[in-house]
Amino acid sequence: MFLSGVIGKIVVDARGEDIGRVKDLVASPGPQFPPITAVVVSRGKDEEIVVSWRQVRSIEDELELAVSEEQLQKHTIREGDLLLNKDVMDKQIVDVHDYRVVRVNDVRLAMAESGPFLVGVDTGMRGLLRRLGIEHIIAPIMRKLNRKLSGRIIPWEDVETFERSGGKLKLKVAAERLSKLHPADIAKIINEMDPRQRAEVLGSLDLETAAEALAEADPDVQVSILEEMEDERAADILEEMEPDEAADVLGDMSAERREEIMEEMEDEEAEDVQELLAYDDATAGGMMTTEYIAIEEDLNANQTIEHLRKNAPDAETIYYVYVIDRDERLVGVISLRELIVAHPDTPVSEFMVTKIIYVRLDTPTEEVVQIMGDYNLLALPVVDDENKLQGIVTVDDALQHVLPEDWRRRVPKIWSS
Repeated sequence: MFLSGVIGKIVVDARGEDIGRVKDLVASPGPQFPPITAVVVSRGKDEEIVVSWRQVRSIEDELELAVSEEQLQKHTIREGDLLLNKDVMDKQIVDVHDYRVVRVNDVRLAMAESGPFLVGVDTGMRGLLRRLGIEHIIAPIMRKLNRKLSGRIIPWEDVETFERSGGKLKLKVAAERLSKLHPADIAKIINEMDPRQRAEVLGSLDLETAAEALAEADPDVQVSILEEMEDERAADILEEMEPDEAADVLGDMSAERREEIMEEMEDEEAEDVQELLAYDDATAGGMMTTEYIAIEEDLNANQTIEHLRKNAPDAETIYYVYVIDRDERLVGVISLRELIVAHPDTPVSEFMVTKIIYVRLDTPTEEVVQIMGDYNLLALPVVDDENKLQGIVTVDDALQHVLPEDWRRRVPKIWSS
């Protein structure tokens, strides 16, 4: 049974007298599938009554009530109830199974001894034709053409619906369900929403999940989200992102909006981002992140491991540990393997690699990518004219600059810690 086949049905009482037509069905929250608890009956242009489903005898050609009109008891619609025709039909929903935003063309119902219940929604072409009353005409034509009408039923448990409240569209139970998805899947969903919906959904997630999802979204989507979001919330999310990713997002925004958000950021994070914004996107400086692990050359292997335990959570990658002198000049690099197998008391200066592959801040991106490929590097240090370490370019960031546009967002950040 589908909602389109119920809406508009004549409603008769126990005596067979016509008292109106079905305008809507009311579904109440349930453990899995919401039961239909009431029917809204239109009695004319401006009059309607809500009848409990317990007073319904049958629903076939007509919706027949078990009582006379005089015995009808009005039903109260409670908070949390759904008006299927008003709240669900034609609305956008999030399919949290296939990670996409679709429009509801019809609502699937099923019957039980206790009455009907909400099973799912039809987002396919068949649902639209059914509502228009022409499915029986189009279906035979399609069969003759060896084509099938798409009928896409999404179970209600895999659906999140947008509701309008106070002029804004909100996603019901978004945080609980969406936060369990991979950030890349959340990004797929918000890419299909309008700007206001995107900001609402991202604003409902915890900071870490919101930051990861924003980093995976399309560049124009990232900007549209932050344009709609409150300054403080936008700043909190950007602070949670890697500095290079935050700089990429802010770099695509208007100078005025960028300044508004950065004023809300913590001084340290804002300084890191501001520094990266100063570099050309087509250079190593524009590609690099300032989150890395560097130690001074007078430490031994055990002291270095203790340093990693304390500071590694803030670094984007710890496959390499960079060694600097007291003036922050790059003097060596060690891999985790070399560090682990070294005797705890051995100074890092004795096993670090001093013939370092590095690039300058103004090295073009094409050269950066070429060097990383030639030497099979997972990360490449970036130094200034005085050989002071300024940041690193990670392999996933390098790939973003060489892959075709439609592939860039598909690259998993498998090298990030």
